[in-house]
Amino acid sequence: MDADADQPLENLSLSGSPEVVAAQRRWAVVERRARRAGVDPGEVFGLARAVVCRWWEQSLVWEQEEIWPRRLQQVVGGEDGGDVARWRALGREVVVFPEVVGVAGALLDPAAEELVWADSGWEGPRPRPGDGQFGRRLGELVGGPGLGR
Repeated sequence: MDADADQPLENLSLSGSPEVVAAQRRWAVVERRARRAGVDPGEVFGLARAVVCRWWEQSLVWEQEEIWPRRLQQVVGGEDGGDVARWRALGREVVVFPEVVGVAGALLDPAAEELVWADSGWEGPRPRPGDGQFGRRLGELVGGPGLGR
């Protein structure tokens, strides 16, 4: 973490966050699925990351959100020094990684694709509110029903 020459913490610890380590193993599976489907894994990851980073920004006002604040504290070792905004910026990629992998997997899931079509009334995928079948399923896949919305 070379984002600031004056910061004391150069690495984030994953020892207290096994879900991040498990997501790394799951990413290898998602990456293989993407390649088999003829899709660039980097594009799938990029789209999933964009979705989850949007959630990350919105999560500041979610009163029920407990997963990401806990995980952020775990990876910085509880040493945020009172500067939560800085650690949110520096730790975001690690903290949201399990959800990014979950969304990427959903994007490659034929059953999830069917839900997108069903939510659109079988007229073709188009932007939809998150309260449809796909939004609910996405929330289940990433471990937070509110996230799909």
